[in-house]
Amino acid sequence: MTKTEPMETTFDVRFYETDGLGHVGNTVHVGWLEAARDPLFRLFVPDLDLTAWPLILASYKVDFLKQIYYGKSVTVKTWVGRLGSSSFDVYQEIWQEGEHCATGTTTMVHFNYNTQKAEPVPDAVREKMQNWLKD
Repeated sequence: MTKTEPMETTFDVRFYETDGLGHVGNTVHVGWLEAARDPLFRLFVPDLDLTAWPLILASYKVDFLKQIYYGKSVTVKTWVGRLGSSSFDVYQEIWQEGEHCATGTTTMVHFNYNTQKAEPVPDAVREKMQNWLKD
């Protein structure tokens, strides 16, 4: 079953996140996207214990569509964009005041740090992730 509503996380834009041009600097987007992935991370590690961490980031891409400004909150909408056997893509959108400002896609790999190899996403986690697959 595909869930039509994304996971949503809202952030206040902080003054220091703006640059000399008066808008949010491009590196800030990546931090917001990472923080908004926490609900997905918790499917693997409910308490976010780094000693039990089973994921690595393989790649990410951000498309900047509109400027984001200080003084107005942003909402990050998060879905699972693709679910492979040992990897998955997280598709995310950043919105401010009803405007779609950026899109990000991150590829994550379920990884065993002891063997240094990818492993299949556990069935129980996969089942929960299916609920967030984007149409």
